Amino acid sequence: MSAASFGSGSSPHVLLVEDDQGLRETLALEFGDRGYRVEQAGSLTEVQHLLGSNGAPGFLPRFAVVDLRLGADDGLLAVEAVINANPEARIVVLTGYGSLPTAVQAMKLGAANYLAKPVTIARLERALWTDEPDPKDVAVPDSRESLARHEREYIEYVLLQCDGNISKAARWLGIHRQSLQRKLRKFTP
Repeated sequence: MSAASFGSGSSPHVLLVEDDQGLRETLALEFGDRGYRVEQAGSLTEVQHLLGSNGAPGFLPRFAVVDLRLGADDGLLAVEAVINANPEARIVVLTGYGSLPTAVQAMKLGAANYLAKPVTIARLERALWTDEPDPKDVAVPDSRESLARHEREYIEYVLLQCDGNISKAARWLGIHRQSLQRKLRKFTP
């Protein structure tokens, strides 16, 4: 499966936003071999520079693969930057720390898909081009989710609503800040 197999007349642009340089370069080689023109960014600042957010014209990617955590930066801000530059761009968010609240937030911002690492290049490319999940990608839960998992997802949702402010989130949850910090350390994804 390649860009040509999806009926693309010219080589589509893909922007790879990943702070892990090794993974980013591997993805760039894979996409290049499949007929894509690739641009790379390792931080939100690099994304903004590539897209020309300072008033200068930048390039408009047709596709973007964005890591949710970009070192000190939030990948969701990169999703917003790409959508602002090209509202028609199809974005796949990659994460090693998947949770329901961040998936919902990514989709609200305009991401077409949200995939957990590790992911194959074929699955990633399919997610860029189609909205239909592959039947092999649909996970059937073999057991019920634990209460701790639900608690963790809710805490992540509250943190997202509080812009990562631990004190504010603790007040929202009605617990002490130290208790929230202990919970976060205990249930590290």
